[in-house]
Amino acid sequence: MKITRVKLVVHDVQKMQQFYCEQMGFALVKGTEDYFTIAVGDSEMTFEKISSQIQKQYHFALNIPNNLFQQAKDWANLRVGLLFSEGQDEVYFQFLKAYSCYFYDPEGNIVEFISRQEVNPKLNTTTFSIDHVLHIGEINLTTDDIFPVAGELNEYGIKPINNKNIQQDSLNFLGNYEDGANILVGPSDRLWYFSDKIAQVSPICIEINDTLQLIMDEKGHLTVVKL
Repeated sequence: MKITRVKLVVHDVQKMQQFYCEQMGFALVKGTEDYFTIAVGDSEMTFEKISSQIQKQYHFALNIPNNLFQQAKDWANLRVGLLFSEGQDEVYFQFLKAYSCYFYDPEGNIVEFISRQEVNPKLNTTTFSIDHVLHIGEINLTTDDIFPVAGELNEYGIKPINNKNIQQDSLNFLGNYEDGANILVGPSDRLWYFSDKIAQVSPICIEINDTLQLIMDEKGHLTVVKL
């Protein structure tokens, strides 16, 4: 499974474009007053304007080379500042064999750099730049219909990592370990790791393998569309 494209909604397109394109340095693919799209390694991410009356909140992870985690951490800390949990600004996930660090964007989305030690490739460099981001490695689907949503994804071959059982009250990682990409299915009102942000059901469109769209509305209902 590869996460090829993601569309999120935002309240302030100009501020978000300034952050991602100027402050972070992602390449602008296209944009208007109402949306913009950036290249995220081999993936693309679109931010589309929505009414400020609609609440939303996202978490997504960006895969980085397995030998550049410390360099990516230092790079992010200089530009945006890292988030801390229990005095630490990084974490190692044993089940993913991955190091991660986190930071906020201007609308409080939790952005993660993740360096999967067995899956992500090594680059022949000792410095990090935004051009070294590989692709989108994680994106959340927040819903209170955990079992129906996970069941529908299962029908399209998107299964829990390592054949784990789906949990109603926690975050579930779906997708093959070897692919280095996961859909995170979890309930609302959870506290996001390394954050004081509470998970909210949010409209989102996720494109998988250029062949499948996962479209969630603001009520947490999922529609799957074959492309």
